[in-house]
Amino acid sequence: MDHDPRAEQLATAHWHHTRPGSVAWSRLKPEIRADLTHQADTWLQAAHQAGLLPPATAPSDDHTAVLLDDQGTVWAEVPTSDQGQDLVLPLVYAQEEAVSRRDLADQGARLTHIGWTR
Repeated sequence: MDHDPRAEQLATAHWHHTRPGSVAWSRLKPEIRADLTHQADTWLQAAHQAGLLPPATAPSDDHTAVLLDDQGTVWAEVPTSDQGQDLVLPLVYAQEEAVSRRDLADQGARLTHIGWTR
C-alpha cells in the first residue's frame, strides 16, 4: 500500500487530541511532523487490513468513493471523464442533485470517506 493521503490528517488530529494546548501542528519541526505522519500511515494501513477502514484509493476504475458529511448525509462521487471535476451526489442518485465538493466545503460541510460503491 502506498502512502495514505489521510495520514497527515490523522497525525494532526492525534497531536491535538493527545497534546491539548501545546504548539500548533504547523509550527512543529518538519522531522517531527514527518515521523508522526509516518506513524499515522502505519496505523491507517493496519486499520485497512483489519477491515475497519476503506482503502485510500479505489479498488478498480469501476468504483467511486462514498462520503458521509458531518450532517449525516451520504454522498457518492460522480464518475466523469474529466478528472478536474469534483461533483458528488446524494445517494438518491438523482443527477440533478449533483453539487460541487468545493461548494459543500465552502458551506462548512466536512466530507468523510466511508467506502466505495459501483
